[in-house]
Amino acid sequence: MSGALNRRRQALLALAAAALLLVAGIAFTLLQSEPTAFRIPPQTLTPRLVNAPGTVGEITVTTAESNFRLRRTLEGWALASHDGYEADSELAERLLAAIIALEPLGERTRLASGHERLSLGDPEEGGSATHIIIRDNNDRELANLLIGNRRQDGHVYVRRTSEAQSWLLRGYLPEFSDATNWMQLEFLSLGRSVIREACILPEDGTGYCLQHRPLSGDAFDLVQPEGWNLVSPGAGDGVATVLARLRFQQILPAQELRGPHIAEHRVTTASGLEVTLFIHDVNGQYWARITAVAHSDSARPAAIALNDRTDGWAFALSDLAIDRLIRPLDQIAVAATNNPKGN
Repeated sequence: MSGALNRRRQALLALAAAALLLVAGIAFTLLQSEPTAFRIPPQTLTPRLVNAPGTVGEITVTTAESNFRLRRTLEGWALASHDGYEADSELAERLLAAIIALEPLGERTRLASGHERLSLGDPEEGGSATHIIIRDNNDRELANLLIGNRRQDGHVYVRRTSEAQSWLLRGYLPEFSDATNWMQLEFLSLGRSVIREACILPEDGTGYCLQHRPLSGDAFDLVQPEGWNLVSPGAGDGVATVLARLRFQQILPAQELRGPHIAEHRVTTASGLEVTLFIHDVNGQYWARITAVAHSDSARPAAIALNDRTDGWAFALSDLAIDRLIRPLDQIAVAATNNPKGN
C-alpha cells in the first residue's frame, strides 16, 4: 500500500472517529436536558407517600427566605416552628393529595446549570426551589422534593433532593411556601352589616364612639364625645368597619411583646359580641392582642371560638389597618362652633 493511500485511510478514520464523538456528545447533551423516549416515566416520584398517605405526621418547607415545620396533632395541624400556632388543616390535606396526584410526564435536565434555570436549585445551597420534606409519625421520610417553576400549561418541574435528574410533572399544587399561607390570618371578619358600634381610643387625642343607627341608613354616626361633628356623612365608616374584614400579617406569642399598650379599638355587634383589640407598638410595628366578650347567649359560641384562637397570641397589623383602627378624632370630625377647643 502506497504512503499516500495509507495517509488517506488514516485521515478518513480520524474524520469518522471525530464524527462519532460529535454525535455521541450531542446525544449525551440531549439525554441530559430533554425528555427521552428510552425511559418510561415512573407512576410517581413519591411511592412511599402514595402507599401510606394516612401516616403523614410532619411537613417541613424550606425556601431561600424561610423555613417552617408543621405537625399533625389530635386537633388537626399546627405550626411547630411557630410555637404550635394552629395551622390550616384543609390546606395540609389539599397539599398532600396534590403531591400524591402529581404525574411524571418525562425527564428533564440533570445539569446543575439547568436546575437553576428551572428553579430547582436547593435553597439550602443558595438555590430558588421550594424544598418540601414529608415524614410519617415515626419520623420516616415519605417524600423529599424540590419544587421548581410552574409552566403556563400548569405543569411543574420537580426533582428528588437526592437525585440530579429532574422531571416535568402534571398536576396542581396550592400555594404553600409561605408560613403565613398556613396561619389563616383573616379569621377576624365580622361583616359590615353586623357591626353596631365601634369605640376607639387612639394613640393621641380624644377617644370616641361611632354607632350605626337604622334610621341613618348604612352610615355610622358620631355619638361620643359631645361637641364634635363628622366632617361629612359617612366620614367615620372606614374606622367603624375595619373588623368587617381584617387580615393580620404575622403572629407572635403575647408573652414576647416588648412594646407598650398604646391604643384600643372595640366593636360591638348586633348579636351582642364585643371584640376588643389592645394595640401595642413594638419598635414601629403595631401588634394587637384580641379579647372577645359575649353579652348574649347567641354571641357566646363566637366569643369562645375567637378567644380559643387568639388567647396567648399577638397579631401584626399592616400600616393601612392601623391607620383605620386608631384614626384620631380630628381626622374625621371637627369641633362644633360652640365648642372651639373640642372639649
